[in-house]
Amino acid sequence: MWIAYLLKRRIPILAVFGFVLGAYLLSSAAAQQGARKLEGAEASRHVLTRLAFGPRPREVVDVLRMGWRQWVEQQLHPEEIKDAATEKLIAEKCPTLSMSLSELQGLDKPGNQDRDERTRVKNELRDAVLLRAVHSERQFQEVIVDFWRNHFNVDVNKVPFLATNYEETVLRKHAFSKFEDLLLATAQHPAMLVYLDNYVSRGGGLNENYARELMELHTVGVDNGYVQEDVINLARVLTGWTCGWQDGRGNDREYKFFFNASVHDSDPAKVIALELDGTGSMADGEKAVRYLANHPNTARFICTKLCRYLVTDNPPPELIDGVSGIYEDSGGDLREVYRAIILSPHFMDPKYFRVKFRTPLEYTVSVLRTTAAQIESTDSVHRELKLMGEPIYEHVEPTGYSDLREAWLDPGVMVYRWNFAIQLVTDKMKGVKVGPEFAELVQKQKQGAQPKKVMEMFLPGVIDPTTEKLVASTTDIRAMVALALGSPGYQQQ
Repeated sequence: MWIAYLLKRRIPILAVFGFVLGAYLLSSAAAQQGARKLEGAEASRHVLTRLAFGPRPREVVDVLRMGWRQWVEQQLHPEEIKDAATEKLIAEKCPTLSMSLSELQGLDKPGNQDRDERTRVKNELRDAVLLRAVHSERQFQEVIVDFWRNHFNVDVNKVPFLATNYEETVLRKHAFSKFEDLLLATAQHPAMLVYLDNYVSRGGGLNENYARELMELHTVGVDNGYVQEDVINLARVLTGWTCGWQDGRGNDREYKFFFNASVHDSDPAKVIALELDGTGSMADGEKAVRYLANHPNTARFICTKLCRYLVTDNPPPELIDGVSGIYEDSGGDLREVYRAIILSPHFMDPKYFRVKFRTPLEYTVSVLRTTAAQIESTDSVHRELKLMGEPIYEHVEPTGYSDLREAWLDPGVMVYRWNFAIQLVTDKMKGVKVGPEFAELVQKQKQGAQPKKVMEMFLPGVIDPTTEKLVASTTDIRAMVALALGSPGYQQQ
């Protein structure tokens, strides 16, 4: 669709090819910024593209007026930010999010109803993720929960009635607490127990899946201070950690995590340097999880990933060292870790300006926020996310979706991004309508000045002659905007 559009406008085929190739050759900020500092509107825009899903109309001015550091401090305390409009929207559109784990699992019944309820619960979960990202005033919370959503990935197709409660009571609840509390909450939630098969692991019939990923992906990192024997021993320590229906209060039954002592392997075990004599029962497993959460290798592994996520794909060693020290000194206090990264001189270093590449979710939400889009139905947006390669909560492997540039630099994916932009701004996306602000601001300009205004609004500071030429090749304001939003420069974060 986009190639046809560009050719119809008689843009040379080499320009089209260069437009696609540009995604592979995104210049680093260092090449454009020189030795100057990020300040003023640029600093405000930087925090809104890194710590939020992009600015809404006039939001850069709001942050500039407040001061970006004060904005950051507010965002580090999401519990204190009023967000009634978003909460009302989620309550109306996604009622299953307020259901208890037992209520959700109670929907898992045989027959056609099962399939209908499964679809409803899954759809409302992914709708909640999308709508919160677009509308919430607690933007950093949405950004950082997305990090943990991928770090502690579960696939909703395997745990359709469990993932919603996992999102609400684990990831969102503990994203600003200590890492060991977040880790233990994931370890004891039925969504993780079922997703990685620990719920069927027993003495004499070990399943090592969860124990391996607990070390490799969730804590110390792959091949980082442990051997296969440690994985086996950890799997033995975690036998009996399972879930199911249990007696609750009165005659009620509850679906929850529980410890099944009858299948627990109580032989002594050693996990890296932690000695367990086997008499602790369930407490041995908790001790092992907390031990891993506070291991120095975990501190460095988690902090490296967070520095990559918030600063640059290749963070400098001194940044990682400093943040890892904060992690260890604070006992893994995640709020303090986030603050240390954001307030470090590296975060506002011009050479890390626009060096991250937006994932499909980050790109899609940013475009929706930039255009002040109103979403009546999310179906079209979810369809586009699937085409781009990032359907929400549907990553099969436990690695989750990557936020690194090389994972998404694909010309095929770029075509879907361009298509999304043109469908959205020309009001051809069913169930989604953009706000009028962006078009009105451009319309006020003289015809010859309109392309420049589009570049200033949507690609401020970006040096991209190819996109400038494409934007200037049409007098259609919405086409200009779509070209800017689909350009390689807009993919930079």
